[in-house]
Amino acid sequence: MVITLEQTAALLSRIQIAYPAFVNIFEEDDYGNVVNAPTAQLWQQRLSANGITIEQAVHALDKHIDTSQFEPKIADIINNKPQLSIYDIQAQERQQEQLALLEYHESNEVIPMPDHIHELLERLENKRTLGGEDNLE
Repeated sequence: MVITLEQTAALLSRIQIAYPAFVNIFEEDDYGNVVNAPTAQLWQQRLSANGITIEQAVHALDKHIDTSQFEPKIADIINNKPQLSIYDIQAQERQQEQLALLEYHESNEVIPMPDHIHELLERLENKRTLGGEDNLE
């Protein structure tokens, strides 16, 4: 899921707490609602364009806070995105295949089994369960 503007604003607030020199420009209305946040808008736009989720951004920020004395730039968060393991990639592929199959079943009409196949299956089932001698030609 793509990072939202509200999540980005919270991320920038966290940066400001960790790095007091970080400038987070925003304007609030009389009720305390953010009405103009150009810094958050730019960060949100760039993080979203690079497919960064809030979880990935927070993870990258935590790692940056632990290793750097200077506030992060957008590139620091984007480039610190954790690499997916082969297992994560395979799980994503399986999920995409299941979703594609589900979409196929929901969008396509299923036709009934042909009579000759149905009769053959019945004879095979009878032979297997009853041990009967049936000609399957």
